[in-house]
Amino acid sequence: MTTENSAGSTLSPRASEAVKRSLTPRQEAASRDVDTLIRCGRELLTRGEPARVADIVAAAGLSNDAFYRYFKSKGDFVDAVVEEGGHRLVRYLRHKIDQAADPDAALRAGIAAVLNQAVDPEIAAATRNVVSSAGGRSHAPKVREDLEKAVAEVLAGPIADLGSADPQRDSLTTSILLLAVMEHLLWRDASTFDADAEVEQIVGYARRGLRTS
Repeated sequence: MTTENSAGSTLSPRASEAVKRSLTPRQEAASRDVDTLIRCGRELLTRGEPARVADIVAAAGLSNDAFYRYFKSKGDFVDAVVEEGGHRLVRYLRHKIDQAADPDAALRAGIAAVLNQAVDPEIAAATRNVVSSAGGRSHAPKVREDLEKAVAEVLAGPIADLGSADPQRDSLTTSILLLAVMEHLLWRDASTFDADAEVEQIVGYARRGLRTS
């Protein structure tokens, strides 16, 4: 019996497995290369050090050819670094919400986790360095949209438990607001605002919105 693959050619199951075996080592090598490039690039960017492509590949022990095999440009690479940071933020957010004792505490913990990216001096400095390396552009629109949706997905649980009639839309609205406030605070001197008050302001705003929804 034969099967038709994505290229339209017909291969037997055994032949298809042979193709998969030939591709697997290359896929694993590519995954290692990309992971190394992003990790080394993130370390350079967050320290505010020079981050030319030459610096990134030197830190990663790879070549310019390898860099451009995976990334179209330095801007594309920085977007990948920002996206990876977003994934780490979402994992941290989920962890903090899962530890909360009740929905109200979960919402507060989630909001605090996101704002901590601007409040914690070390994290904030690292984030500003990454954004500066992108010429003040913190992300490609699609990267930001995906992060908003991912944060909203995590917030949807406690928001639903708090009585939202439309948790999907309410959580997305909260996510968009929360990330915008985080970016606003990121560029302010941390000594000029009260972090706890900022958290309580957004918690109160969200709770009032849920009561009227």
